[in-house]
Amino acid sequence: MTDIASATPSDPARGDEPDLLPKRLGVWSTLGWGLLVFAVTQAVGIIALAVWNVAHGVEALAISGYDGAQIALTTLVINALQVALLIEIPRWRLGARAFDYLALTRFSFGNLLIGVVAIIAVVAALDGISHLVRSDTVTPFETDIFTSGRAEGWLTAVIIAVVVVGPIGEEVLFRGFLFRGWVTPGWGGPIGAVAIPVLWSAMHLQYDWFGMSQVFLIGLVLSWLRWRSGSCLLTIALHMLVNLVGMVEVALKVGWSGG
Repeated sequence: MTDIASATPSDPARGDEPDLLPKRLGVWSTLGWGLLVFAVTQAVGIIALAVWNVAHGVEALAISGYDGAQIALTTLVINALQVALLIEIPRWRLGARAFDYLALTRFSFGNLLIGVVAIIAVVAALDGISHLVRSDTVTPFETDIFTSGRAEGWLTAVIIAVVVVGPIGEEVLFRGFLFRGWVTPGWGGPIGAVAIPVLWSAMHLQYDWFGMSQVFLIGLVLSWLRWRSGSCLLTIALHMLVNLVGMVEVALKVGWSGG
């Protein structure tokens, strides 16, 4: 996990903007560090879940389906630690400014407008297709975490985890860290740009094949917008928008107060 590649002004990881980063982790180093961060954060999430369960008189590793409180807790812990580690790795390994390396940089209003229009169009199209292949656009996972979180008094935490913290953690990993190392000049760039949404959708095992396909297509759009704008902050904002729309759809279906 020590290979380092030189960045060039034509580096597609920064879209049309000159890439001022002198170095970046190579493809395999990026994969290795990414897997290590994923493994460490998942282990910490399991420990947090076990502590939570024991404190509530439940078997340490018992998982109550899609329980809102458990999902919120593990999402908050895993993603907060994940972001912290991914900020530190570029600084430690390369001496790079972490926010630049992860593309946590400003984006233009034009790119924001294009991104919002693109996301709205894709989500609307996917909702239309969903009505054709199944009767409901809201998944059991979404309704379960919403209703159980509401019953447990954890609904606010569920919404924060799903709409804010989850998108930040996932985007920093996939379209921040992995994108920087994988979307390189030459033939490897497009492969990396497609591989990232593939991995991103593969981690959403709570959905069926159609739900995972939706995640993949949204991921392709986010990868394109990350390349176009050179900003991971833009994809974070748009990811939040997607998840917010999903939560609103759930609330409309099951009711905010459950009455």
